[in-house]
Amino acid sequence: MAWNITWRKPHKKKYGYLKKSYRINGRVLTEEIYIGPDEVATKILTDLATRELIDETDITYSGETILEKITSTLNFEDILIEYTGDERASRALKNVIILMTLFKESKRRLFLKRLDKSILKNSTDIKYLEEVYELMDLVYKCLGDIMYDLLKNAIKQHKISLKYLMVDATRFKVYKDGETGLIKFGYSAQKRRDIPQVNLVLGVNEQQIPFFVSAHPGNTSDVTMFGDFLKTMRSKYQILNDSVEHKIVIMDQGNVNEETIRYLRWLIRYNFHFLSMVRSSSVGRFTKNLDKSEMELIYTREITKNKETRIYGKLVEAEVYGRVSHVLVCYNPDVKRTKNNSLDRRAEIVKQRVASLNKKGGSLDGKCDVVNSLIAKHSLKRAMEVIKHEKDGAIELVVDEEDLDSRREKFGFFALFTHCDMTPVEMIKVYKSRDVVEKGFQELNTDFSVCPIRHSEDRRIETHTIFTVYGYFFVSILRAILKGGGVEYSFRELLYTIKSGRSVVGYYEHELWKEKQLYVNRPIKMSDELAEIFRILKIEVPRYDVKLEPYPYNVE
Repeated sequence: MAWNITWRKPHKKKYGYLKKSYRINGRVLTEEIYIGPDEVATKILTDLATRELIDETDITYSGETILEKITSTLNFEDILIEYTGDERASRALKNVIILMTLFKESKRRLFLKRLDKSILKNSTDIKYLEEVYELMDLVYKCLGDIMYDLLKNAIKQHKISLKYLMVDATRFKVYKDGETGLIKFGYSAQKRRDIPQVNLVLGVNEQQIPFFVSAHPGNTSDVTMFGDFLKTMRSKYQILNDSVEHKIVIMDQGNVNEETIRYLRWLIRYNFHFLSMVRSSSVGRFTKNLDKSEMELIYTREITKNKETRIYGKLVEAEVYGRVSHVLVCYNPDVKRTKNNSLDRRAEIVKQRVASLNKKGGSLDGKCDVVNSLIAKHSLKRAMEVIKHEKDGAIELVVDEEDLDSRREKFGFFALFTHCDMTPVEMIKVYKSRDVVEKGFQELNTDFSVCPIRHSEDRRIETHTIFTVYGYFFVSILRAILKGGGVEYSFRELLYTIKSGRSVVGYYEHELWKEKQLYVNRPIKMSDELAEIFRILKIEVPRYDVKLEPYPYNVE
């Protein structure tokens, strides 16, 4: 409840009080702070409204309050206590994870700077920086179990969809020089083996709520990671085995090879399905005798108000990696048009460069090197060749039009294959759902700032990564709750909004209170969007608050 100003007039004199009433267990209790006779009280009230406070500080409170509400519905602190056996450490760990989720800062900065300006300061008992890392070590061996307990509580407390579990893997670069244990030199998108990285397997539902996460050394193969995922699912995650209707592993063409597909087919016996893209180099054998007029519209998505992309498809039976599979041959006219334009533009760039060089002087070998470099840059090696004409002092570009036409015929086509019976519409819908997992990786890498990872020990690198996923889990639950209340946010918009609430705190002194000072908390008016989130979560909007506190030292 808010504080009210009350005036009393005993013996014909006027005295001021700050008064607040509140209810505990059905009983109405009242708290009062005496602010003196009329003139003194008026001055104190004026000072509180206009003067800067002693040690005035701008603190954050809204994001912390909202995520504390979410974690309390999941009994997160109790879960941590179960694994650490330490109530103080568990509360501190919970608060560290909340701050990690809200602010893209190192733990050093979170402890030394951010915590002092957060509402969590008084409830976070961490005495020195290194204790943060010691607390991380407390839960290192039970990170997966904590995630599972959170999931079980979320399913009990919130409307969590169990229709789909979509699993994928990714890699995150680690800022560390040595190769030890978890962080091994792996295979990045650029195929560089000198980059230390950590691999992550993530399973999410269609609400983008993470159900499962595990970390692996940077050079671990997909087969090994998915094998570990399956063992964990079978041995620990019984609720997912029993409750999730469809467990689907979706593979893009970069991970497709004979060994991977053999393993995915083996997973079928454990009620897993898989859907994979055919490598682009193999799509031609499915489109060779295909009649486009037989392809039906299977997918549409609005790009802009007056434009949408369309995908057409036809289901065929064909052999893929030694077995007959259901193959969905797809065609996207927009992609074909875009790639055709790109090919024409790249070819024209090379042609114009040749014409330009022939008008200038210089060695023919040098000109050939320039053009060959340009041809390689634009991926046209098979379609173009440079010939020197010493007699004419010029170079000639020979273009293989058949190769270019062959490329044009393949543009816009791609193919999916699976072992299970699905309609073309279902197949493309499931494949497109992989974007949900990809978005999860993007969120971890951007809005939740899993990188840069700068810990020096492997167990802390893994713990940091999983802590980031915990934060992603909490915000995903929050998004689902808000969506149920009719409010939709992207992760970035939501994090920005919930962090926007701030408050000014400080102290006010007056000789009236002798050995005490008045602690003042003045919340800044929150935005309508933040107020709506507080309303949906049934959190009381903070109001102007005061409290008489003794000085931390004796004042002489």
